[in-house]
Amino acid sequence: MVLEPNTVNIFNSPVLSLHILGKLGGRLLLKCLNYFFKNSILIMSCTSFLFSIYFIPGLHQPYVAHVQEVFIFILWWIGLGVLSSIGLGTGLHTFILYLGPHIAKVTLVAYQCNYIPAMIPSRWNYQSFEDCPNPKSEEISFWAILLSVQLESFLWGFGTALGELPPYFLAKAARAANVKSEEIEELEHLNKKSFMDRAKEFMARSLKRHGFITILICASIPNPLFDLAGILCGHFGVSLLVFLGATIIGKAFIKVHIQLIFTIFLFSKNHIKSVLAFIESAIPALKGNLSNWLEAQQKVLRDPTSQNHSRPLINMIWEIIIILMFAFFLVSILNSLIRSEISSNNQKREIKRSQIKISLKHIS
Repeated sequence: MVLEPNTVNIFNSPVLSLHILGKLGGRLLLKCLNYFFKNSILIMSCTSFLFSIYFIPGLHQPYVAHVQEVFIFILWWIGLGVLSSIGLGTGLHTFILYLGPHIAKVTLVAYQCNYIPAMIPSRWNYQSFEDCPNPKSEEISFWAILLSVQLESFLWGFGTALGELPPYFLAKAARAANVKSEEIEELEHLNKKSFMDRAKEFMARSLKRHGFITILICASIPNPLFDLAGILCGHFGVSLLVFLGATIIGKAFIKVHIQLIFTIFLFSKNHIKSVLAFIESAIPALKGNLSNWLEAQQKVLRDPTSQNHSRPLINMIWEIIIILMFAFFLVSILNSLIRSEISSNNQKREIKRSQIKISLKHIS
């Protein structure tokens, strides 16, 4: 019996799903153990060296602590970027959940103080902003705010570019094994063409003729088809350097700056005031109350560790949203792995059947 991959998920086939996930987990564990045994001397040497640096006391410890903070900072933002783009359309929207709120928070505080207050205890391990009891008279510039969050934005954008590599490598491996992915098969068997189908065909033609420029444009503009671009690049044999280079330029330099500028513009002082004035004029009962509430929330956002303020409502709601989105992301990734394994097994069966038919023809 041939299973349709799209009909199987964790909820309607829990036993089958657990069986497939168990097989995938076992396979991954064997690969990890095999890699460890092959490179055990190198791994043990590096681990011993790092442990000795980290745990032996000495004058080097402050530098080790600083390097650790910077490393975790870089890993955090790149990791969030990877989570945002990995998963063929089911990625976690970490710009909305993390980077966007961080930019908004810095923007709001910057306009309150008219300068960028120092992050406490440091930029690399940010928990709150320092107090600014005497705001500067000269209003802070838009570019000063942009520069203050540019590093986080670049790292996140770089992570989104790295997150596009798995579909590329999978498609390249499938091409080497003479196996077509589901997306490529769909493109080759389109009957009734919708707008999205025509867009996919146009992208495939453009990638064949103008690989770098097409990837750069697709990576620079938010669009739902970029996941397909990675698969097509792998299938058509576009080099890794061209694909990754164009993706990094598009996502880490162009697209992320469009999002960054828009977020700062949206949360600038004048726009917040205009939105509040519009809401309060439309709903007179909120006049004054909404402004006071927002001001109180801004104070808590500036210093969430303060004992004088209650926990901000925005944070509570946001945490619930994050938990729900993480759960959805996890389920989507697991379903994607299950369907990919079923599809791979179906293709292997088809290859075996065709080989048996060829053998029988030769015998007869």
